[in-house]
Formats: sequence, structure tokens, C-alpha cells
Amino acid sequence: MRNRIAAGLLAAAALVGTVGLGATQASATPARAPHQVADQDNAADAPPGWVLRGKYWTHGGCVEAGQDGVQRHHWEEFQCANGSLQWILWTNR
Repeated sequence: MRNRIAAGLLAAAALVGTVGLGATQASATPARAPHQVADQDNAADAPPGWVLRGKYWTHGGCVEAGQDGVQRHHWEEFQCANGSLQWILWTNR
């Protein structure tokens, strides 16, 4: 009987924790749209007039996306800035 009560309490705690995490994620600020011009928040991260193109989990992924844009003539220059959690791709146009 003790095992059933303990298992029930553990399951309830896990459910409450999962619901709590879901609520936290739902209340997060929405992601920025690609091709957004740098605003005041990110002005220190990139030169003036540069465009935020995306955020990547790895530096290699950011560099690959930047080089793809150069090869497709979407932009001439790019830089991958180290953000607080992800790498941020900035381009000159």
C-alpha cells in the first residue's frame, strides 16, 4: 500500500513539474522574425544597419548559413556573434 501511495505522489509531482515547465515556455517572448533590422536591444551586437538573420545552436551551423548566403549573393558579409544561449547570424544586407 505504501508503494502505491508513494508512486501516486511521485506521479503527481512529475505532472505538476511538467505543467509548470509548459506554462513557463508558453509565456516566453516570441521569437524574432528573420530579416529583422537590428534594434536598440541588439545594437551592441552588430554594426549599425546590419540585419539579424537567425539564431543557431552551433557556431558551425551559423557559419554554414552565412556562407550559403554569400554564395547565393544574398549578402556580401556576415558575422556570427556569440549570444547568451545561441550563435546569432548578422549580415550586411
